[in-house]
Amino acid sequence: MKRTVAHKFLTTITFLSVLAAMGCGTNSPVTPSQDSTMPGVESPLFVQLVTSSGSSRDMLGSAGSALISADEGGIVSNGYYSLYFPPGALSEDTEITIEMPRYPEAVVELGPHGIQFNKPVTLSLDLDKVDSAATSFRVYWFNEDTALWENIGGYTADGAASVDLEHFSDYGIGRGG
Repeated sequence: MKRTVAHKFLTTITFLSVLAAMGCGTNSPVTPSQDSTMPGVESPLFVQLVTSSGSSRDMLGSAGSALISADEGGIVSNGYYSLYFPPGALSEDTEITIEMPRYPEAVVELGPHGIQFNKPVTLSLDLDKVDSAATSFRVYWFNEDTALWENIGGYTADGAASVDLEHFSDYGIGRGG
C-alpha cells in the first residue's frame, strides 16, 4: 500500500502528540487487573459529551474503526475517544472499533470485545468535548462477571482523561469526587 507524504506526516504528528500527552501530568493509571478490590456500582454518573443539537456530525463522530498494524501500532479515533496502540501491542493486524451506544453519555464499547494486549493500550477522551465543568474524572470498566461498573482510576494530562488498558470491554468516564 503506497502512502502519501501528507499521510505519513499526519500520522507522525498524531503519534508525537499522543506521546507528548502521555509524558505530561500525573500518570498513575490503574487497569482492572491491577486492583480488583474496588467495589463496583450499578450505574455511575457518566459525563455528557458536547453535542450540537443532535447534528449529523455528532452522530457520525460517535463511531470509528481502523485497521491497526501489529508491527507499527497506530491510533484510532471517533472524534471523542482515541486509542493509541504501541508497536507490538497486538499479536496480528486487527480491525479496531469504537462505538458509543449511549451517546451522548461518555460510555464506549471497544472491539473486538475481550481482546488482550501484549502491551498496554491508552484510551483517551478529549475533555474539550465533555459538557462539564468538572476538574477530575474517573474511568470505569464494566465487569461482566459482576454486572457492575468498577472505578479503574486513570489520569488527566494535556486536556484528556486517559487510562491504560490490558483488554477491551466497555468503559466510561464519570466525574471525580
